[in-house]
Amino acid sequence: MHRRQKLPQSGGSQMSHRCTATATEPHGAIRPHSVRCEVCVSGSLTIVGLGPARPEHLTQEAVQALQAAVADPHSWRVYGLAHARALAEAIAPGLQIRSLDYLYGLTGVDRPLAYADLAEMLTRRAFSDGHHVLYLVAGSPLFYNDAVLAIRRRAAAQEQAIRLIHGMAFLDLVLDRVYWTGHSGLALWSAWNVAFDGVALDVGAPTLLVQLGEFGSSGDALNEDRSPEMLGKLRDRLRRQYPADHPVLVLYSSGPPEYRSEGRRIELSALADQPVPVYSNLWVPSIGGPDLEATLAAPSVRRMVDPLSEVLS
Repeated sequence: MHRRQKLPQSGGSQMSHRCTATATEPHGAIRPHSVRCEVCVSGSLTIVGLGPARPEHLTQEAVQALQAAVADPHSWRVYGLAHARALAEAIAPGLQIRSLDYLYGLTGVDRPLAYADLAEMLTRRAFSDGHHVLYLVAGSPLFYNDAVLAIRRRAAAQEQAIRLIHGMAFLDLVLDRVYWTGHSGLALWSAWNVAFDGVALDVGAPTLLVQLGEFGSSGDALNEDRSPEMLGKLRDRLRRQYPADHPVLVLYSSGPPEYRSEGRRIELSALADQPVPVYSNLWVPSIGGPDLEATLAAPSVRRMVDPLSEVLS
């Protein structure tokens, strides 16, 4: 682990120090106080968006961040939930990732409090303890991620800068299975907002309700434990605005290793008949809208092609 030294203070004089770090950077050199080694001053916090699920969805920037942590494990502390860990380990074998699955199993602790605790821990590790921290998240860090929001707000309150590595959001894969015309807009809500907060929808526009299994009891993206409760409450709430036979589309992933975009079309009255994974979504077509928007689209074809083999064939 990197060892920090207390530097002598001087009113504008060019004091020098020798950094004792042994990382790959040339930290051992004598440097003037004004350009002292950044690693000696503080750590850093980087939030890495890994995309929805598959390795080909990662950006080059995200891959480089993972590879840097593998190359210098003593300088980096990497954290992630189960689904994020699996993807990162496939891209960067040997990456040491600390599990955060405990967040989903804390008895009597609601999710906002757990996220606040996570934000406190990660910012402390980076800005007080001086570690370089990578926090791995699925999808985009800025899209329906309350934990990232808590981290950003806490870092801002401490006047500390963090690095965001953006990732492909899940929305692209969800829209792969629907025919959204865009003619009447699109509403986007957390399923929790409708089921438990009583948010009313605009029945004249299609709506995407995300994370049907949110507040499940583990970090596994395919966990279905809490979805029946959510689905039952969501069905009852939607029945106040939509007829029982209104078509809805349940959209989800098949999980590893292929992570296919799956979907099924059902009547609203049957919404709670079958549990769904954590990151399932519900497409609610508008009342009186085009029939096309109530149709389940066929999945796009995934074909991994080696360009060299194409040329040689």
